[in-house]
Amino acid sequence: MTLLSESGIGQETELDSQTLWERTRRLMGKRLGYAFADQVVYSFGNMIVAALLNRYCGAREFGIYILTQRALDLIIQMCNVFLWGPLAYNLAATAEERRNLYRGSVFMLQLVCCVGATLAMWAATSWSSTPSRGLYYGVFYPLVAASAGIVFREYTRRMYFCEIRMKEAFWTDVATVALQIGGVVYLHMTHHLNVTNTLWILSAGAILVSLWWLVREWRRLAFGVAEMIADFRRNMRLGRWFLGANMVFMASSQFNPWLLSGVLGGASVGAYAICESIVNIPRVALTSMQNMMAPTMARAFATGGKSELRKQVHHFDRLLFIGSTVFGIGIYFFGPWAATVIYKKNVPDNAHMILLLLVYNFVAYAMTMAQSYGLTAMDKAGFTFYANLAGLMAQIGVSFWLVKMFHVPGAAAALLIGSVTVVAVRQIFYTRQMRSPSEEEIQAA
Repeated sequence: MTLLSESGIGQETELDSQTLWERTRRLMGKRLGYAFADQVVYSFGNMIVAALLNRYCGAREFGIYILTQRALDLIIQMCNVFLWGPLAYNLAATAEERRNLYRGSVFMLQLVCCVGATLAMWAATSWSSTPSRGLYYGVFYPLVAASAGIVFREYTRRMYFCEIRMKEAFWTDVATVALQIGGVVYLHMTHHLNVTNTLWILSAGAILVSLWWLVREWRRLAFGVAEMIADFRRNMRLGRWFLGANMVFMASSQFNPWLLSGVLGGASVGAYAICESIVNIPRVALTSMQNMMAPTMARAFATGGKSELRKQVHHFDRLLFIGSTVFGIGIYFFGPWAATVIYKKNVPDNAHMILLLLVYNFVAYAMTMAQSYGLTAMDKAGFTFYANLAGLMAQIGVSFWLVKMFHVPGAAAALLIGSVTVVAVRQIFYTRQMRSPSEEEIQAA
């Protein structure tokens, strides 16, 4: 893989003579290593806070906390679709003298989103203030004050990602997690541990680290009303495709549990979820690579056009295929044992077959993921949406028959068929786009 220096200039001469293993080792030793460590720290912090609440609070209190995280996830996903995702691709294609204005536009739009999140939580609190909706009042009331700080901290984290500043992202996440876990432990020791106080502690830790980011990055922000409006429209053009693709992907992921519950009952959903959770273990590594892939592809296309982008996609494809295959082999042989250790019961007798199909699906999902990022870098994000839609239609088309014939393994097989369809359709779009002449070549001709 062609690595990018801090200025974004490819170091091709040195790397062209290196083997894939040498490039991989060098990449893993630098930014990807920090990206992986950052994702581990981020996931570890969420897990520890949830574990403390689960251990020392009642089941109802813990359930309310989980619902608050789902509400926050919805806000974060909307910000990711319309702000952070487009930023990762658009920043590299923005002229150097215009970048501070673009950063400033996203900053102001993020503040608007944080205010909007607070108002949305306040409206939801007002709606749930009646006794019959007491459960939801416990969900939304603490988020009125806490949501803005947590969402803004996620924005600062993504700002580091879009500029491939993984070392700074890692250490600021370490600081955030340390402050948040320390605060939650203090709440437990002083017998004040509950959902409301926990969310306020999480927000306080997020705000402190966000202030550090703001002090250091303020000089790189510039503001203009006209520019902000133009950048908002620019982000929306790309964000609409992100929204569509994400909704289709979510529908594909959530379809199997609902189908199994309707055809075979609740026990089948538990069996499927156990196997799926085991296959999802290596997704931490996959997510850390995704955090790097978007800005890397955008830089490659901005600096070297299709030829440089093709190299980046090719190197990521091989790296993802090798990594997912290694993880898949491990999951196939040790997955049933890991499921038994973690869950102790309800592990299905045919876990090996279900895991095998889900592993194939994971490899298919990972092996050509880089094409999706490459298409978006070329401003063809709509093709990813169409590929995901084709996969969902294929999955739904065969799922009812497969589940009736083969039960839980049939659901895993339907998911695999959908993923293979996505790979095939996306590859067609990618190959056609790579072979078509660029606008510069058309103008030159």
